[in-house]
Amino acid sequence: MFDSWQYSHYLTRLIQSGKVSKETINASLPTTWTRFSFNEALYQLSPQEDNPVLKLNIGLRRLRQRVYSHIIMKDLLGLADVNEVTQQMSDFAEFAVQQGTLVLTNELVKLHGTPTGKDTHQQQELLVIAMGKLGGRELNVSSDIDLIFAYEEEGETQITSTAQRSISNQDFFHRLGQQLNKLLSDVTDEGFVFRVDLRLRPNGTAGPLVINLAMLEDYFTIQGRDWERYAWIKARVISDPMNHHVIRGTQALIEKVTPFVYRKHLDFSAMSALRTIHRLIREEARNAELKHTYRGSDIKLGPGGIREIEFITQVFQLIHGGQDIKLRTIPTLSVLKTLVDRGFLTPSDSTLLQEAYFFLRKLEHRIQYREDQQIHYLPVNDNELSELALSMGFADIANFMDALNHHRNQVSQLFNKIFPNETEQTLSVGDELWQRSEVLLDENYQNLPEVHLIQKLSSLKTTFSYRAQTQRTREQFDMAMGKGLTLILEQYSADSHEIIINRFLRFMEAISRKASYVMLLVDYPIVLKRLIDLLYTSEWASQYITQRPQLLDEFLKSNPFHHDLKDYWQNFKDNLISRLNEIPQDIEEQMHILRRAKHQYTFQILLQDLQKKLTVTEVADHLSAMADTLAAIVLNQVWQQYAKKHIEQPKLAIIAYGKWGSKEMGYSSDLDLVFLHNDDHPDAQLHYSYVVRKFSQWMVTPLGTGTLYDIDMQLRPNGSAGLLVSPIEAFYHYHHQDRDNSAWVWEHQALTRARFCCGDPEVGHAFDQIRFDVITKQRELNALKQEIISMRQRMYEGHPNQSDLFDIKHDQGGMIDIEFIVQFLILAYAHRYPNLTENLGNVALLRRSSSLGLLRNEEGEALAQCYMQYREWQHLEKLKGAIHARIPPLKAKNLIQQVNTSWQQLFNLN
Repeated sequence: MFDSWQYSHYLTRLIQSGKVSKETINASLPTTWTRFSFNEALYQLSPQEDNPVLKLNIGLRRLRQRVYSHIIMKDLLGLADVNEVTQQMSDFAEFAVQQGTLVLTNELVKLHGTPTGKDTHQQQELLVIAMGKLGGRELNVSSDIDLIFAYEEEGETQITSTAQRSISNQDFFHRLGQQLNKLLSDVTDEGFVFRVDLRLRPNGTAGPLVINLAMLEDYFTIQGRDWERYAWIKARVISDPMNHHVIRGTQALIEKVTPFVYRKHLDFSAMSALRTIHRLIREEARNAELKHTYRGSDIKLGPGGIREIEFITQVFQLIHGGQDIKLRTIPTLSVLKTLVDRGFLTPSDSTLLQEAYFFLRKLEHRIQYREDQQIHYLPVNDNELSELALSMGFADIANFMDALNHHRNQVSQLFNKIFPNETEQTLSVGDELWQRSEVLLDENYQNLPEVHLIQKLSSLKTTFSYRAQTQRTREQFDMAMGKGLTLILEQYSADSHEIIINRFLRFMEAISRKASYVMLLVDYPIVLKRLIDLLYTSEWASQYITQRPQLLDEFLKSNPFHHDLKDYWQNFKDNLISRLNEIPQDIEEQMHILRRAKHQYTFQILLQDLQKKLTVTEVADHLSAMADTLAAIVLNQVWQQYAKKHIEQPKLAIIAYGKWGSKEMGYSSDLDLVFLHNDDHPDAQLHYSYVVRKFSQWMVTPLGTGTLYDIDMQLRPNGSAGLLVSPIEAFYHYHHQDRDNSAWVWEHQALTRARFCCGDPEVGHAFDQIRFDVITKQRELNALKQEIISMRQRMYEGHPNQSDLFDIKHDQGGMIDIEFIVQFLILAYAHRYPNLTENLGNVALLRRSSSLGLLRNEEGEALAQCYMQYREWQHLEKLKGAIHARIPPLKAKNLIQQVNTSWQQLFNLN
């Protein structure tokens, strides 16, 4: 039977010594500690003492005994979970540090005056930076606290009538740091408050105890090492958060630390660095187990332990945190949630890591409760191990060890998946081809690709980008080239080698000076394999990723793509808005975020497309939904940043036309759009015209991340001669043809595919009514036919095809003929059948026309099938990288004949 009161030998000694009592502990169990209760208890437990330092020294130690005993029993009785335990310990540590800093600072100021900045003349405060578990608010019950002491600016203290010996700020804060360390960690008759570890500061024990921020920045720039980037992820200032001098210093500290920890671009070099750190830590743990036979397995540093869970979260933070502020959060469990949101971990992987984390931290606490020792290894004594198992809720050691091994094995498997081991390999055919390309060229080696490919391999080594590589990067590059060429030569047919190698060389040349991308290909064989599969499958996809190599990262993600259109793009929108709100003043970075998001999600759609997991229609639906979402976000951002806005929400709407309007977008589609407003404010036209111009800038301005979309506003009333944004009333009159300056029939054709996209729903509703009225207007059939025939001829002449191939879109019998047939049916008969006005896409409208008797049933379905086949062929040609979607006429013979026949029958003028 497990006795909670007898489990902790340390607690037993406290009770026996009279320092705490069972009655006090029992009375406290329903409560949790707060800053107020810490203060109240500290006042009660502190002795009557004139010396404030000695008084605090004793009071904090007694308070520590009270807090610790409360947490031990609440946890062992099952009344507190891991989160409560770690947060309560973190809160107490912060309280102790802040109380100590306050009292010790006051005493030093009495002697030397207030430390003041040399240049700013502002008061300086000690910035106590919590690292590790305390930084993450995840402090163990018997953990030491990792601290770094800093201050903002060099200078000296200001003498007063009582403090007449001025000293430098460095001297002042050095003394303060020494005294704070002593206050917290010295062991007295009352025990200690916290063990303090100050070795994480720059240069460790060889460096100054306290540094100013200029020194810290210099250190990061010149000497900062990979493991320090890892350590500083969890850095958090725990000095008094209400002190405005601390707040100012904290902000200045963040500005120094952020660029050191989080690189501006994706940083895959972090993967290799963390692997090296992990190997050293694991070796240290293994050596300790061998050296100390009284120690069992290390649940923190050993395989599948707590540190591996932390490494999994932190590698993604280091790689992506420079571009994704949400990943800069500190607590491990919060990071895991974000990694799922961002698609880096599957929900199931995140769940197993969370469950293992809770289990291991709970176990770690019980190991430490025993003697109040900072240890992380299992006992080897069966009696102690049995009691440990009982404290964890298991009947015996066997069941306990099964559960522990299950969690550790799962963590270890996932860790090894994310951090694959580097293995030595013999020289492969790809390595030989790459490393000996110059020799092979001389030998005219016959068993490898043609001579001109070997020449290309050889010439790549003469490029400046290759020759300018560091030795380490070149070694990695050579390794990636060898592995990639081996994959191509061994896993793809000989007739495809030339195409794939050409594309692979083009990609490798593009990343030859980007060490992190090269390292990713070496460290992750799955990424290299998926890259080469992509290069093989599509020329367009090959060009896309070559221009945007940062998308390599997408191959590492779990599949975040879901087919529920509404939910998927709502989550996309919510995540983007959240990220933009984090940097409200940085307009250029907001534009970068939107561009990166577009590229990232376009690539996700592309991967699903190439794997045949999406139809052409589904691809178009997703691309159109993404355009809707990004247009809405940009419109909102531009309006919110407009200083002269006259109302909170603009009475402005975007109307989507063309492929965007009919939700038939392709990967390279631009956005045909018209802006409408319904605002009678005297300056409305001026305001909205400015907003439209800014919207255009957000869309088309080329940045390092490219453009967002090309946009075309030629379909607005009067085209390029018209207003950038039209009042809804003017739009109404223009399309109702009741004035000289009115719309052409082709503009009404375009209107059949138009829809309200985003902006003010009331303006959108007004547009829908105008569209309905215009489309359902009765027209003289022969005149309408003549207008459409004339427009079709102009389009045909505007896209001459000099080849022997059939142009799927523009040639007679192609897609445009089918689209014009649909538009004619709508404009000719919508007055009789209003449901033709619904923007359903060409296929659905052809089938509806058949159901209404406007086309013979077999004819409507035949045209629908033709259109779907044309879209499929057009899509495939675009993926091949073709400028024009053209195919042999014989391949489309029956389709061309069907479309031409339907055209002639429908447009036979009476």
